[in-house]
Amino acid sequence: MAARKPPGRTVLSELRRRIVLNETAPGSVLTELGLATELACSQAAVREALLRLDAEGLVRRAGRQGTAVTDLDADTATEILDLRRRIEVRAARRIARRVGGGDIARLMEQAADMAAAAAEGDLWAVVEQDIAFHLALFRISGLDAMAPILARCILHTQRFKLWAPWHQRPLAVTAHRHAPILVALEARDGAALARELGIHLDTMVESHQAGSAVA
Repeated sequence: MAARKPPGRTVLSELRRRIVLNETAPGSVLTELGLATELACSQAAVREALLRLDAEGLVRRAGRQGTAVTDLDADTATEILDLRRRIEVRAARRIARRVGGGDIARLMEQAADMAAAAAEGDLWAVVEQDIAFHLALFRISGLDAMAPILARCILHTQRFKLWAPWHQRPLAVTAHRHAPILVALEARDGAALARELGIHLDTMVESHQAGSAVA
């Protein structure tokens, strides 16, 4: 019997989930007809989703050769994480100057939603809330032209993190790691916010040699 996407989840979000969680392995060839049959949707919906995923760098469309999930490469992942760190940390002081009470309340709500998803053991919901948290924080900076670049960086660092074979950190710990960021933000302390963001990203994927996990 064909698998269907869960209720409320779009074709795009379901395919993105499978790739980021590595349920669809790097190098896997995807066909519009096959996915349309499996997800009980139109080929047009699949085509539109694959075009979006191509723009996000999660798949590579090669005309008649089909569409393949992009490979995971440690060197590329390191470069992407370095770029992400630079974008987020450098925006910290600007965020601290511009943040309002409503912004903080929304970020706290997202952090609470992340903790709730962690308590339920819902890995994908934690990933989605984490992405939403970091993008919402960055958007306070007003550096709108950089947001799409950061969004792509976050997506790929999440994918690599979840691929890492030494990934063991509990979801509850992952959710709680955002607390120091919120403390610095509430204090409107740009230097502290930059420091906490840097620590958060530097420990996102820790060394295998140290036997550490990821968050």
